[in-house]
Amino acid sequence: MVRQIPGTTDLSVGFLSSIPWVCAVVAMYFAAKWQDQAKSKRPLLVVALLVAAAGTFAAAVTSPVLALAFPAVAAMGFKSASPLFWTIPQSGLNPQILAPAIAIINSLGNLGGFVAPFGFGLIKEQTGSVTPGLFALAAASTTAAGLVYFLKERRTDGGTAPAAVEPAAELLESK
Repeated sequence: MVRQIPGTTDLSVGFLSSIPWVCAVVAMYFAAKWQDQAKSKRPLLVVALLVAAAGTFAAAVTSPVLALAFPAVAAMGFKSASPLFWTIPQSGLNPQILAPAIAIINSLGNLGGFVAPFGFGLIKEQTGSVTPGLFALAAASTTAAGLVYFLKERRTDGGTAPAAVEPAAELLESK
């Protein structure tokens, strides 16, 4: 997408390609500050996923010059969503299954790191464009935001602590 901007050289493509990741670092800093102050992390995660979806969708439908700004928006959303996501399994799962659950989630995420670029390559080879892949990525992010929004938070003590904390406290008291 960056190479399609008129007048770019290999060096300028490299520098321009770093802009989304610099923006993502700044966004992650502020997302972490907001996360520390928030009572529930889920609304912040939903917003981050929707920002990522909007940036990805807009990058697919705009001119190459504007398409440089929208991947920055998408990177800010995706990178901010990652630390917010990891609070969900830790707050809602029993400590006895937490480690295997995190391993499975991490394994699936790593598998996605292989499948997505491979899929984008196939899409570009078949269609000559990555636009359908960007639409799919925006749809997946929107779907994830919907799932997080409608996923019920498990709490057992009237909403003051996650359900996973209670069994751990019982284990400590019994010893």
